[in-house]
Amino acid sequence: MTLEEIENKLTYLSDRQEIEDVIARYTRGVDRLDREAVMSVYHEDACDDHSCFVGNRDEFFDYVEGMHRQHHHATMHMAGNITAEIDGTTAHVETYYLFAAINKVGPPFTFVGGRYLDRMEKRDGKWGIVQRKCLTDWAAPSINDRASSKTPEGRPNFLHMAAHEKEATKNGAWPSRDRSDPSYERPLTIDSARFDEWRALLEKHGVRPVNA
Repeated sequence: MTLEEIENKLTYLSDRQEIEDVIARYTRGVDRLDREAVMSVYHEDACDDHSCFVGNRDEFFDYVEGMHRQHHHATMHMAGNITAEIDGTTAHVETYYLFAAINKVGPPFTFVGGRYLDRMEKRDGKWGIVQRKCLTDWAAPSINDRASSKTPEGRPNFLHMAAHEKEATKNGAWPSRDRSDPSYERPLTIDSARFDEWRALLEKHGVRPVNA
């Protein structure tokens, strides 16, 4: 192995470790409802399409904090397989996740499997998320209400979702078991129409964003 090959390998390993650290800070930050930790994983101009929510990093934290405080006694986001395609200061990252929660009302327990799709960039020596799409691959049926664990279209149905959130998921990213899956999208990009749709849904349902 040449010196250049060694240097390239070390750079890759260092970048990959920092990318994995971004994911770890995110999962911990969301479970602890720690704004500073969650903000640290996104660049300032980042956008997040969580399917049931679309917005910037500040709006996302306000949304997720309100949702988890209202509906859950405790949550656990667990990161699994991480694939990182690194090209200089840009990376396409796919992270498998498991989400578990103890609910305050309704079914006592929620268990979901999905993936985070991230376009990350290294700016001023720091890796961070620029675009994120969150996919739900499956949701375990409720012991108490198996019939309502899926929508008529066969997609996972989260009983605590508000009407505007359910509507937002219709045009959000959904998984498929072929190369049309959003994980193959290069570069990963959130359509600007998703932001317009989200704002229209908030207005339609008379919902004011948190801290508005």
